Amino acid sequence: MLLTTGNVPELEIEPISIYFHIIAELLMGLLLLISGIGLLIKQKWGNLLFVLSNGLLIYSVINSSGYYGDKNEWAMVIVFMLILVLSVAFSLITIKESCNF
Repeated sequence: MLLTTGNVPELEIEPISIYFHIIAELLMGLLLLISGIGLLIKQKWGNLLFVLSNGLLIYSVINSSGYYGDKNEWAMVIVFMLILVLSVAFSLITIKESCNF
């Protein structure tokens, strides 16, 4: 969203770093979509890929919280913390169901 509005000063300040960050975020999104399909069609690999891609999401929301916290945008930090709690919960549920605990 920030890219479409031109609000990414890092494109000029730290272009290599932000491009790697964007690629990592796109990969995370793609893996989350693929794992969601795997979960919907009840494939065992869907559970494994979901836990992996959810780990990427957990890292991303923690990192993004710091970015927005530096900008004093606390509403975004709260949103990311909610996503963090849900992601951890869903990962734990998936791990529990996959391991038959």
